[in-house]
Amino acid sequence: MEIKLINRMNNMSLPELKTEDIKKCSGKKFMKKDEKALHEACRGFESIFLESMLKSMRKTIPEDKLFGDGNGMDIYTSMHDQYLARNISEDGRGIGLEDFLYRQISRSG
Repeated sequence: MEIKLINRMNNMSLPELKTEDIKKCSGKKFMKKDEKALHEACRGFESIFLESMLKSMRKTIPEDKLFGDGNGMDIYTSMHDQYLARNISEDGRGIGLEDFLYRQISRSG
């Protein structure tokens, strides 16, 4: 309604827009941005989950008696697990957790 008044005041021959049309258009822009942010958040969660899983799996391996485990090795394996988890999830295929979370969260929103 406010746009009709502005169009009349300017004597423009533009088509009159309804407030509802503007809300629909702006909502679509925000929706695409939100979908991207939701995908990134789900991918981040999948990465954290994978890192936790890799650390748990690594704990089941017996410690190396020959070289021993030290702080340096702990830091290296932690960084390696983090790197693997990030690469697996950023590959786009991951383990399917990102897609599952995205579908569940997008239905509720």
